[in-house]
Amino acid sequence: MTTAMMLAELSSRIQTNGSAFSYTYATMGELPAWVVGWNLNLRYGLCSAGLARGMTSYFVGLFAKFGAPLPTWMYSMSFFGAEKCSILSIIFLLVLHLIYIRGTEESKIFNMVFTVLKLLTLLFIIVAALAKFDSDNFSPFVLDEHDGWAGSFYATTLIFYGYTGFDIVTTLTQEAQKPSKNVPLAIKASSLICMCLYALTAFALYGMAPLQNFNAETAMADAFASVGLEKISFVVYFCAFLGITAACFTNLISQPRIL
Repeated sequence: MTTAMMLAELSSRIQTNGSAFSYTYATMGELPAWVVGWNLNLRYGLCSAGLARGMTSYFVGLFAKFGAPLPTWMYSMSFFGAEKCSILSIIFLLVLHLIYIRGTEESKIFNMVFTVLKLLTLLFIIVAALAKFDSDNFSPFVLDEHDGWAGSFYATTLIFYGYTGFDIVTTLTQEAQKPSKNVPLAIKASSLICMCLYALTAFALYGMAPLQNFNAETAMADAFASVGLEKISFVVYFCAFLGITAACFTNLISQPRIL
């Protein structure tokens, strides 16, 4: 939240695209900005690659739910010693790039539709999970077989990456109608909304079923299937695919604004 407040303040004072690259350039000069700029491009690129791999996992799972499993070579193959390389992930990234290069208006519509659908289905998942809530799943609160408190603190370092996306708003500053007002508001609002959704989703799902017993890549869907809500697991796969697609797309549209 401190980082969000800092970016909100900088975006209101330096109203230009580029996020931390532009802010560093305006305050510290070319060399630090060059380092920050390439660091941002590396981060957005790696995030997009990881998210594309996640898209593949849920896409394959969705097809399997419909009784049409995809061949293994499409999503898990060895390539120069690397395991689980995915051709589907590359195809997803190419499709998203094609959508982006069609223009800003088309990109905005695509991102808005996917984001709204994602939020609606996520709220549905939270309500459905709360309907099967069992407080006994929170006892014990800390799992000794998963390194106790040390494992909990390690998990928080992973959750941190869920908060790295709100700075993407600052790469699109010049497209806002009132950047000095709208961009800081968007950063603070997105941070608070995401935090609430993360907390509600984690609370509801773990109250429904102990998530550590499932495959990490598809734990949400597996949790619903374990309590007899097999049909809702279809919704989870669909929601996850929508959400990861929207997140991957926003990372991709941010890179050219820094370059």
